[in-house]
Amino acid sequence: MSINHRTEAEKHLSLGSYVQSPTKPHPVDPEGTDFHLRMAQIHATLAAGQTTAADIASYRHTIHTMRFALVRQVAEGLIYSLTDEAHQHALGLSKYLDSVDLNIDREVEAYIEENVGSGYMTDAYEAPSVRNAKRRNENPWAGTAPSGDVPF
Repeated sequence: MSINHRTEAEKHLSLGSYVQSPTKPHPVDPEGTDFHLRMAQIHATLAAGQTTAADIASYRHTIHTMRFALVRQVAEGLIYSLTDEAHQHALGLSKYLDSVDLNIDREVEAYIEENVGSGYMTDAYEAPSVRNAKRRNENPWAGTAPSGDVPF
């Protein structure tokens, strides 16, 4: 059974600050007051720790979710961008994250390999215009429309 440490701290604080009459400035039992104030401090510290542990778990989940979103954004921006400008934005975001010690390159490469294929890894860091020029050089007929008269 869990203890509500905040309630316990308030209870001990109340018991420790008991005064017999409004004219007496000190508590009735100094030893009892000392005990209750120490117990109040212990429970208040434990209550603060409970809140912190819950906050840390929430922060970790948020950071993990945001990191995955960044990885996905950069990876898809690198591989699926249609213009050089869009590709440059994804590359710039990756470089900025590197500059602030948030390197996500391995995760980006793993995402591309898992979702697109490992053959596209070298193409991911090239601008779309470079990729298109390579494809045209590999297949000179790729950029032309069929003429209708196909000789056999």
